[in-house]
Amino acid sequence: MITEDDKKQTIKKVKFDFEKLSSFIENNSVFENKEATKGIFSLGVLVHLVYSMQLANLNNTPFEKKLKGLHLTPKDVKRIFNEAIEKVNQYAYQTTYKELREYISESLLTNYDYLKKMTDDEITFNFVCGIELGKKFKS
Repeated sequence: MITEDDKKQTIKKVKFDFEKLSSFIENNSVFENKEATKGIFSLGVLVHLVYSMQLANLNNTPFEKKLKGLHLTPKDVKRIFNEAIEKVNQYAYQTTYKELREYISESLLTNYDYLKKMTDDEITFNFVCGIELGKKFKS
């Protein structure tokens, strides 16, 4: 069971800078007028943070098993977002990464029709890029 002290230590170890992420997205034309892409990329960043939390607490990343070998569909994006939020709440507090969580929610919810039109390869690529670049947005 994760205690309050564990949660405080995890937050100290896994800090996130939403402004860095926002600036990165704004300054890269690949995201221009593609809110769903921004949401998927940002979800990858959130999953990177979940990995970091798990490493800090477990020295392992069991969440990785939930990613279906990184062959993702729109349905997987919804599931992964829900499960990532659950893990953040498990290892930290409900308000941890609040701006990022709200940003992802809005991007995916308001653009879900566009997300459903994306190919699985596009979804997976943007998600994996978010995971791989996630450490850039730690503070």
